[in-house]
Amino acid sequence: MTPTKQSQRVAALTDRETQTLISAAGAAPSVFNTQPWAFRVKDASIDVFADTSRELRAIDPDGRQLAISCGAALLNLRVAAARLGRTSVVRLLPSDAKPTLLANVTLGEYDAAIHPDAPLYPTIRRRHTHRRPFQARLVPGATLAELVGCAVSEHASLTVLGTDERRWLFELVSFSEVVLAEQPGYEETMSEWTAGSVTRRDGIPASSFGTLPFTGQPPMRDFSQAHPGWEAKLQCYPKDPAIAILSTTDDNPVSWLHAGQALQRVLLVACARGLAASFLNQPLDVPEIRRDMKHPGWHGIPQMIIRLGYARGDVSTPRRLVTDLMR
Repeated sequence: MTPTKQSQRVAALTDRETQTLISAAGAAPSVFNTQPWAFRVKDASIDVFADTSRELRAIDPDGRQLAISCGAALLNLRVAAARLGRTSVVRLLPSDAKPTLLANVTLGEYDAAIHPDAPLYPTIRRRHTHRRPFQARLVPGATLAELVGCAVSEHASLTVLGTDERRWLFELVSFSEVVLAEQPGYEETMSEWTAGSVTRRDGIPASSFGTLPFTGQPPMRDFSQAHPGWEAKLQCYPKDPAIAILSTTDDNPVSWLHAGQALQRVLLVACARGLAASFLNQPLDVPEIRRDMKHPGWHGIPQMIIRLGYARGDVSTPRRLVTDLMR
């Protein structure tokens, strides 16, 4: 019997499903917690847009970090769809004709089988950037290998750095801080997106600034520096258990979306394994330094620099309302 058009039609998203999906997407990490995304829901389809009004032109003139942020939100959408028991098909759509339309997610019929991504759903809320010391506890090799596999599954690479590479990287991060301080617009960008208040639903509030190490190692970003009179708290930092570089073969909007999805898969699986993470992305904020960081051992072009380790007491950052994310 030939199926009717009615039987072929995929069930449209309910209000509850829309709330679940967009709320999960909005919980993704983003550069300076700008949350630079917007979504349009129609029937069983979700368009993912870049909100260029939230672009940090002083450190992200080509929109690379904005696209990575939106890629992380896209992975959260996929995980939330799996939790709802619906299949999903993703199309990456960046083009000159529609520069802000980045992707489309089409939801399929309900599937009784449990999707492998469904167990990751609770980690979407548990994951927070940890800008503090990690415990002096090694990350098992099997866990690191699993995270490497996570990146590969999303068309990216994750390379864990050795001692010599780590020393070189820390020097580069420290140098990049000096360059950034002289970069036009950097201080203003820092001030704008770290001037949090109890009513603001984006940016990095003072409670999430983290701390700085007494020794300067690792060279954490000092979010208090844009606020005269504020002083970062100093702490003793044991050696970070793992430092890794996430890279992609190419360096274009599609690659950046892959990088964002790979990043978020790494972060969610790391969270599920009891790990926390933060970033040392200062060299990637300076285009000239980032270009010089290409290395055959990283299997491509660096997109994110990640600290990984065990920690307690992560501090969350505010999130925009679902209604504010809809087009």
